Amino acid sequence: MLPLPVANRLYLFYSFVFLLNVIHVFWADPVLFSVIGVLGIVMVAINFPRADRVFKILGIILLTAGTIFLFSSDDVSIASVPSFFAGNIGLLFLLSMLPWMNSVVKAGRYNKLLQSLLGGNVKGMGALYVRSEVTMISLAAFLNLSSATISQDLLKDQIKNVRRKVKNSFIAMSTLRGYSLALLWSPLEILLATSIFITGANYLVVLPWMLLIALLGFAMDSSIGRMMFRKHEIEEDMPPKQNIGENKKKLIHFVTALLSFLIVVVFLANVIQFDFLFAVTIAIFPFAFLWAVLMKRIRSFFQIGWPTWKQQTNHLSNFIVLLLSLSFLTETLNASPFLQYLQDPIVALEGRPLLIMFFIQAAFLVMTLLGVHPLATMGIFGGVSELLIEALPTVTLTVLLSSCAIATVPSAPYGLIVTMTSVALRMNPYEIVVKNLPYSFLLGLIGIAVSLLTLFVY
Repeated sequence: MLPLPVANRLYLFYSFVFLLNVIHVFWADPVLFSVIGVLGIVMVAINFPRADRVFKILGIILLTAGTIFLFSSDDVSIASVPSFFAGNIGLLFLLSMLPWMNSVVKAGRYNKLLQSLLGGNVKGMGALYVRSEVTMISLAAFLNLSSATISQDLLKDQIKNVRRKVKNSFIAMSTLRGYSLALLWSPLEILLATSIFITGANYLVVLPWMLLIALLGFAMDSSIGRMMFRKHEIEEDMPPKQNIGENKKKLIHFVTALLSFLIVVVFLANVIQFDFLFAVTIAIFPFAFLWAVLMKRIRSFFQIGWPTWKQQTNHLSNFIVLLLSLSFLTETLNASPFLQYLQDPIVALEGRPLLIMFFIQAAFLVMTLLGVHPLATMGIFGGVSELLIEALPTVTLTVLLSSCAIATVPSAPYGLIVTMTSVALRMNPYEIVVKNLPYSFLLGLIGIAVSLLTLFVY
């Protein structure tokens, strides 16, 4: 284990690696890429002992499989191996920058807006289910995990007189499902960014289809939730008086900021011609800082953001082990004869796009239930992306991969959001999985249906 003073300053080392990655975007030198890969190997070595048990196991499996693929290939030289660890540094950079967006939201006190949106004046838990899901969809795009934590605490207080089993089911369903519906279209979501990274699709073209899936998913689940909880009443205390005009003004500001961020990302990706992942990553801090300036919250922004960013960056251990091991696996798989075994099922389904879609959905669901992070499954499909792109248009494939992956988020037994919810509710994570698995299956089917629809357009 690293000494505490060293562990607390890992963000400096990671920032240096991220800076080299930015330089490589503008100066694509193979030697520099290899240097980044060597530093990536150092990052894995440092973080392996610090990672959670599940990610250690995943890392061992990925590195072992990658090593087997490496030695099975006749075309790969040992000198090229370091560069195999550099491919996903950009994803780590994005994860490192996310706390700045969360910090400006907190500095602007938009978390108070969440509290007011979840406030009183609701008739029964059926109506509250719809309201809580709308709130999560609206705000999780910026607040990310924090929105789930805040809303769960507020809901626990609001329905504290409801039977524990009903209360836990309500919170585990409404918050996690609403959270996943926000991820479908958020440019800050790593699974969506990864799918675009794999296929090279245009985010602006993909966005309307993802919004359609989110809208259909919300219509489906809010109807189910309203029916399931319609018989349960809420014994509410008198809600505090709320300034409705101020809340509306704050909500308009928030939505305007969200749309402005999307415009900035689209401009960088389509006009400046940056890679989508890179465009999102480099837009976060300048946009968040400018937003803080306009709100006159610069001091709060840095007081919240700086320690949060350092802490989050210092604790990227799980993602470093997963993503860099996955990068190694993907590169060695592409150079290995074993790639043929992954290609065979897809080749066998050639000309049957619907069966390919069901195969992809089933793979995400099964792997998630086995404890494999959907990012890892996404990376495996990335290894056969050329074959998939031959079978499906890039927009269709992006919509399919991202929707099927994100659909599993509320049902991932070892996922961060499920783990946090199980701790908050003192609930077995597999109970949460059982409650949300039908939703994951149905949302995946909606993703497949919309993916099929894109086939008639592209």
